[in-house]
Amino acid sequence: MADSVDVIVYTGEINSQGYEAVCEVLAKHKKSTKAVLVLATPGGNPHAGFRIARALQHGYETFDALIPRYCKSAGTLIVIGAAKLMMDDSSELGPLDVQVQKGDELLGRNSGLDIFQAVNYLQAQSMNAFRNYLMEFTRDGLSTRVASEIASGLTSGLFQPITAQIDPLKLAEMQRATEIAFEYGYRLNEKFGNMRTNGIQKLVTGYPSHGFVIDRKEARTIFLEVVRPEGFWSTVSTALRAEMDKNSSSTSPQVALYTFEVPSESSANEDTPDAAAGSGSPQAGDATDNGNCEAAG
Repeated sequence: MADSVDVIVYTGEINSQGYEAVCEVLAKHKKSTKAVLVLATPGGNPHAGFRIARALQHGYETFDALIPRYCKSAGTLIVIGAAKLMMDDSSELGPLDVQVQKGDELLGRNSGLDIFQAVNYLQAQSMNAFRNYLMEFTRDGLSTRVASEIASGLTSGLFQPITAQIDPLKLAEMQRATEIAFEYGYRLNEKFGNMRTNGIQKLVTGYPSHGFVIDRKEARTIFLEVVRPEGFWSTVSTALRAEMDKNSSSTSPQVALYTFEVPSESSANEDTPDAAAGSGSPQAGDATDNGNCEAAG
């Protein structure tokens, strides 16, 4: 037995151009009710990532995600919307902290967690300093009240020049960016429910850096269905890995859709699948919205 599956290959940054390209290939080449998204990306715009995942959820009864190598940031947001995640031995996801532009810099970006980690670190260090001063002064015979006043003044003088550099508007911007990741994640998980309890919380706040590697073993602590690609899907992952990795950072994403007849899971180990003639060709240009994407919101 074989199932018809639309294989959507997305290579490059997650942005509005990529979303439009996904809409275009779905409108022109969609043939099946099942899809597998093969994704290689360094991340990008979370709003575009949400729209891409929504379009796939609306356009197909079910869609899985296959990660040949890298899928970071907004790419991780997209796979939250999938029913199942296929990760090879060298595959990796990244945390879901949204990137925010650095001041007036055109290309530089900060992780949405950077400022929160800095604030938490300063809070911990200031409490340690106050506690150490207080204990030292009370051991020297000062009363608790006097020792507290002196310790408070010394701690304030030590850390105030540092905390004064924190821009409250930037702090609010980072907070909004974090809330975006949470809210999009919760909404995308509603259809297939592949996230573990607190999985989104872990993706957004549970890792120390934006570049932290989430391999297949780690991904299983976040998602319910994470498997190694086997048979046909292993062949697809291996065949596409090098080329997709080479172009994964492109700001002009390449999107293509091909339809294959793939053995159903019950017969996947019996024969090597014969791929049907693929339909579609790489698409990366502008496209108007179509029914699938419009209805996806």
